Amino acid sequence: MRAALPALALLAAAAAPARADDGYCDYVQGVAAADSAISLSPEVFAQYGRIAQAPSAAFPIDPPSLRFIGGLRYRITGIYEGLALRARADADCRRHQAFQHVRVAPLSRALEARAKILDEALPQAEKLLAQATADLEARRSNAQEATATRVRVEELRRAAMETRQSLRDLPTPTEGGAAGALAAFQRADEDVERNDARLRRARAVDLSVRAGIDRYLDDNTADTAPYFVVVSLGVNLGLLFQGSGNSRAAAGRKRLSQAGQDPISAEATTALLEATARRAQDTAAVEAELARQIEMLNRIGGEDSKRYRQTVWFDLVKARAEHAYHEAYLAALKQVVGS
Repeated sequence: MRAALPALALLAAAAAPARADDGYCDYVQGVAAADSAISLSPEVFAQYGRIAQAPSAAFPIDPPSLRFIGGLRYRITGIYEGLALRARADADCRRHQAFQHVRVAPLSRALEARAKILDEALPQAEKLLAQATADLEARRSNAQEATATRVRVEELRRAAMETRQSLRDLPTPTEGGAAGALAAFQRADEDVERNDARLRRARAVDLSVRAGIDRYLDDNTADTAPYFVVVSLGVNLGLLFQGSGNSRAAAGRKRLSQAGQDPISAEATTALLEATARRAQDTAAVEAELARQIEMLNRIGGEDSKRYRQTVWFDLVKARAEHAYHEAYLAALKQVVGS
């Protein structure tokens, strides 16, 4: 089980109870829908009371006392902002799904491969334990040999149980293939930053339309038009200096997603792939050597070689399970990277 610890450490932040849908996409898209509803909708405004106004041609001395101003205000730039919010949430969802394929799916496949080997070996291990118990009762072996067999069987049971538990603790990978998931993660991450930049630009511009009624309530003159429409535009001059900051942020985020400092970067994933390939080779060599010893002991025969063969068999099962784990992990990582 120790061989799985480095990969499990990388997944510590992502591990969650297994479920078909972990709710992340619903969360980010729901927040975006709520925020964009404000950006995309008009605002109702109203003022009522003694609202002062400078003398004019209509009221050269004193205007009437009570005044009502009301109507709708619509931010045209809110359309741009609302669409950017929703696009960012979609990209964040795609990034989360790609992350599961980059890290969760390969580990899940590796654990399944290990669990299969261990589960297939358990019936034979139970037979060996029953045989050891029978030999002890018939005085064909001693208590030390029977206890050693029981300990090895218990280790096998525990390894199978812990592997299945690790599988249950992993989030269920989302639908879709894992091929090219690392590139998909990086594209989605770039889309998140691109939409963040759009939102930063949207805050610098305010283009809006106001329409409504402006009326003095105690004015009985019939020639006063109470309706108005006003278009207003406000631009923060900081918009002129935003471009370099947005470009720097996008370039920095891209370098982070490719550099080894980020555990899901291209460098880190490639390093994990190379380490897994070495472990697959090492465990394959150990498995081949133990299989060779089993074959040799079968040819020798005899009671002593039989007992030693059982010991080697337990070691072979563990080596075979580890080799299956690393082979499956390596195949999945190659698919994720796209090689």
